[in-house]
Amino acid sequence: MMLRLMLYGLAVMLRRNAHKPEVERMLRGRRCSVQIRTRDGCVSRHFVFCGSAVFSRRGVLHGPDVDLTWKDASTAATVLRSGDPASLQEALAREWLLIEGSSDLATWFGDLVRAARGDASEPSATADAVAVIGLGRMGSGIAHRLLAAGHPLVVYNRTIEKAQPLLAAGARVASTPAEAAAAAKRVVTSLMGDASIIEVLEGPSGILSGLGRGCIHIGASTISAQATRRVAQRHKDHGSHYLAAPVIGRPEAARAGDLIALVCGERAAFEASRPVLQAFTRMVQYLGEDHVLASAAKLAVNYTGATLIDLMGQVYAFGEKAGIPGATIHAMFRMMWAPPPLQGYATRIWRRDFEDLGFDLLGGLKDVTLMIEAAKDIGVRWEFAEIIQRKMKRGIEMGLAGKDWSSTYEVTRAESGLGG
Repeated sequence: MMLRLMLYGLAVMLRRNAHKPEVERMLRGRRCSVQIRTRDGCVSRHFVFCGSAVFSRRGVLHGPDVDLTWKDASTAATVLRSGDPASLQEALAREWLLIEGSSDLATWFGDLVRAARGDASEPSATADAVAVIGLGRMGSGIAHRLLAAGHPLVVYNRTIEKAQPLLAAGARVASTPAEAAAAAKRVVTSLMGDASIIEVLEGPSGILSGLGRGCIHIGASTISAQATRRVAQRHKDHGSHYLAAPVIGRPEAARAGDLIALVCGERAAFEASRPVLQAFTRMVQYLGEDHVLASAAKLAVNYTGATLIDLMGQVYAFGEKAGIPGATIHAMFRMMWAPPPLQGYATRIWRRDFEDLGFDLLGGLKDVTLMIEAAKDIGVRWEFAEIIQRKMKRGIEMGLAGKDWSSTYEVTRAESGLGG
């Protein structure tokens, strides 16, 4: 009964708030259907969205765009009532909740519900000032999202040209990392790797020279366990706090506020930083106080992605040599790899179009090397990473350093005797 009432209340709330600016923006042009039900069929309600109109009724809808099936009504009510993202993640991990259909649409529906409830971030004159250091493809997207969430923003980048769009949008540009840190309670760094983060942190013009005691540094980069420990210790000695928060997603996800952050550090610092983290993410996963866990989790995710990308390249090369039409393999991958990022990589490899940079080959080599070292440190051998590392080095020798990291396909083609 509780779940049935909750879903009815959700339907009423969505219809009542459909014209709120944030909700209306999310509904604009959207035509889709979402179904929520229990495995035993005792509770079922579906939602149909058509522009700004929201329709809902009890019962089963055949062929919804996404079907959210709960283990039972009691579990669903408990998790939904808590409103805790961690509880939802546990439900997914334990398969108390199964998602069939578009996972992106499921995420959109969750964001829509939060917006209708009024949980979405709204610009606020009292939002904490934030500094963003590193305005590459990821950092610039993060900075724009923070501005959109109403945070007074100061930015620093080694080359001033990359700061110009943010300056025009209302950010202030600092001349050093220390100056940027001195102007903010939260500092977000989005940098290349170990050397760059240490360089920006330490020294007379580094972050620690300007950051106040009790302030928080959020590290969104993928760095090694050794560098993570060093950064965390330097902040502890300084009287400030460090959150290791490497992000998952391509640059377009950063611009859309659609990243996933894996966060470790002091719980109090994490809770205090939620508004900043939520401004540029769709999901924040807190993993505990051991900073190194965030680095390990990100490398595990990247190892999975790198392996699947190289696997696709091998299959495309096999198909080309065997005479299988590339379009056939591409269609197969589009069906198999439901998440849009993997579909995007399948398309890039099929078309051999590596100019649309999400992560270049040099950055990919850095991460793959970190993967190998991290696995070796705990007595695990990630053999695919060793193969991919060799291909990346060969790709750089072939002049592909500035191409997307999926350009390892060109190495696979060359080693398969495929010219042109």
